[in-house]
Amino acid sequence: MFYEAFTRIRDAADSTLVPEQYIGVAEREGLITAIDNMLLFRCVQLVRRTQSRDRDIGFFCNISAHSLTDRHFFSNFVEFMADNAGLAPNLIFEFPYATIANRDDDIERHLRQLASLGFRFSVDQVSSLNIDYEDLRQHRFRFVKMEAATMLRELKDPRSHISVNDVKRMIDRHGMDLVVEKIETEKDLLELLDLRIDFGQGYLFGEPRRARVE
Repeated sequence: MFYEAFTRIRDAADSTLVPEQYIGVAEREGLITAIDNMLLFRCVQLVRRTQSRDRDIGFFCNISAHSLTDRHFFSNFVEFMADNAGLAPNLIFEFPYATIANRDDDIERHLRQLASLGFRFSVDQVSSLNIDYEDLRQHRFRFVKMEAATMLRELKDPRSHISVNDVKRMIDRHGMDLVVEKIETEKDLLELLDLRIDFGQGYLFGEPRRARVE
């Protein structure tokens, strides 16, 4: 149903570097927005290619907390997407929950501008079931991503005000879909299926591979 686009950097020997290896350096050198820009550009290329082939596939495109709070980047980002509003049915922007929950007026305005163009949003890095679902719905968030470990932990040792069995009903009530990510074993999948989740994501379904845009 969907792909998620991740940024990976290759070194001079063509070895792949994961974020844990380069993110600190990128932050110190002020390169995060440049990396997000490249990811966004590649996502647009991928969506255009699939649309040209009449394939109805959605792409999740991650926007980092750093870029989300960069006023210059986000203003240019909104302007760029206004020129590419035809991609809205197949492009979902994903943001960290903590940044959305603690957003300022600038982020609020930019989210509303993107939503007015028809784009949908996803939230990830959700560490608790106690989140403001109504606020997400009002800002055109259509997907809530929670890690398998969080869901399974709540099943065995509940710590939230809301029962893990009620999360799906709460998300349904607000017109959103629940995506459980980082599913890596059949055993975890079987336990999660009892919760009637909408979508699963993780290495169990296939490892990431390099996308080639021709």
